[in-house]
Amino acid sequence: MLNEDLFAEPCLERHFTGHCSGITQVRFSPCGQRLATSSLDISVILWDLKQAARCIRFSAHSGAVHSVCWSPKANLVASASKDRTVKIWEPKIRGVSGEFLAHSKAVRSVDFDHSGTLLITASDDKTLKLWKVAQRRFLTSFTGHTNWVRSAKFSPNGQLVASCGDDKSLRIFDVTSGECIRSFAEERGMGRQLAWHPDGNLVAIALSCNRVKIFDIAQGELIQLYQVYPAPVNDLAFHPNGNFLLTGGDDDTIRLLDLLEGRPIYTLTGHTDKVCAVAFSPDGSHFASAGDDRQLLVWKSNLHTFDADSFRSKQADSQKARSDHSHAAAAPYNSVTNTTLAATSNICDDSILIDPRDTAAYKMRDENFQVLDSEYTQQHLQSGIATTQRQQEEDHVDKMETE
Repeated sequence: MLNEDLFAEPCLERHFTGHCSGITQVRFSPCGQRLATSSLDISVILWDLKQAARCIRFSAHSGAVHSVCWSPKANLVASASKDRTVKIWEPKIRGVSGEFLAHSKAVRSVDFDHSGTLLITASDDKTLKLWKVAQRRFLTSFTGHTNWVRSAKFSPNGQLVASCGDDKSLRIFDVTSGECIRSFAEERGMGRQLAWHPDGNLVAIALSCNRVKIFDIAQGELIQLYQVYPAPVNDLAFHPNGNFLLTGGDDDTIRLLDLLEGRPIYTLTGHTDKVCAVAFSPDGSHFASAGDDRQLLVWKSNLHTFDADSFRSKQADSQKARSDHSHAAAAPYNSVTNTTLAATSNICDDSILIDPRDTAAYKMRDENFQVLDSEYTQQHLQSGIATTQRQQEEDHVDKMETE
């Protein structure tokens, strides 16, 4: 057992702002030193965690950017947008970039396979599409969904693709055959995001009905269900060791689940609106969260120090402090936190609350950095007015067809 003096809770390390609208996804680079965020403001920003005063912005899309991902070698970044395109970039100021019209409607998700040679996309047109990265060549479609597909991701070995969406199903496709080999139906909620366990045998899904479910793909069964959320869950990520799950939801909080014990262990605040995106760094030493409040928070996980006995001791102290605090007047922002805690207590959430808003890391916001526009971005802005007008006309047509 670890010495209790070595046990440390997650803590906020960096606080960034830079996007003009809500952040839709966040991803660490394979080396863990950079972050990519996509946003409703039609841009992707690459944040350098080593150089606090520098980031690179790509604004070549003409619609909201729903998804972003790094290639395994970190030499490419792919982004997917409401404008129906996927763009593939070199993550530097003067890099080569390309694009292709991926779907007939908004593209919700994009993901590289483990080799970096294949790309999977998911769309509001109810399909998944497989692409060859080097040639930007379409290979095949995966069908079966009956509504928008919000997420599609390769398994760690690249042999399978999992997808979920508004038809309330989780589907597993074989990449080689294109066949759907597993399908899990959900009666209550739509799938907002999914994540593969590092061992490739489990898939977790975040649901609009305030739940998280984990399925065993080989056995074809539900193995864990978490009902500790007072609002829809938007995103989730497994820790690299497979023992913890990170989640973010509409209640403005981040939650960490201990999968071995089957319970929530930490509830983290700091966001002032829905948390739409979460991610672990490749080594699990950090995680990031972002959402509709346009904030990007980078946390030190300290999960390498986690010890169940030390946690229980801290948990008992936390519960006592919470009980004592409930009889005292709260600060304005704590009033919101207390309301959330009251809601979660009804569903057996005895996690430790971590609020970073009084810390120096939260108050010292990294906002005075230099935003460097990529060369492709600068070229695009010159033709931006015409592109925006064309997109507005296409959106109008889509709306008429829907009605």
